[in-house]
Amino acid sequence: MGGESRPASELAMLANVSPQTASNHLKDLVGAGLLEVLPSGRNKFYRLGGPPVATALESLMNIAQQGRSSLGIAQRNAPELVFARTCYDHLAGELAVAILRRFSERQLLRQTESGFGLTSKGAAFLEDLEVNVEALERQRRRFAFPCLDWSHRVPHLGGALGAELLNWLIRSRALARSRSGRAVRVTDKGQVVLERLFGIRLSRQRTSLA
Repeated sequence: MGGESRPASELAMLANVSPQTASNHLKDLVGAGLLEVLPSGRNKFYRLGGPPVATALESLMNIAQQGRSSLGIAQRNAPELVFARTCYDHLAGELAVAILRRFSERQLLRQTESGFGLTSKGAAFLEDLEVNVEALERQRRRFAFPCLDWSHRVPHLGGALGAELLNWLIRSRALARSRSGRAVRVTDKGQVVLERLFGIRLSRQRTSLA
């Protein structure tokens, strides 16, 4: 879900199955379009087949956690993932939920049949950030939609706009990726950026809307 690729041998080890069993499963998943395979020398590296697959996995995680407190379990074992993480190519977690809430409160987005569209205020906001909205709208994927967050059971922002927002926050050095895993941390500069742009204040890696 972090967008990285892994060799078949590592996946077999992580799943605690034989290399042959892993190879058979991976072949089926590639054939179904759920995974992509990237040859590298003698090895083959596998990754998710794209954002729609990641969205489907996020939805399955919500179904699997029904009747259980997913937030409580995750908060104890991986609080950094609960706060901010990548959901394939966009931001998820408490911070992402707060950002989408702020987008809605400031009427930067409007509901559409396929998810979200930009209002005139939203287009102006992104223009100030020098985000190329026309290029995002030309992509062969949904522009913006609510992606249900497994740790908080409320939506964060998915789609091309969600991916570009994460890219912008990283390019501006407001966020920094973890060297390993899906966690994302807010930099000192990021605390200023989040409060200035979204009215989001951080206190011990918790969000509050100003």
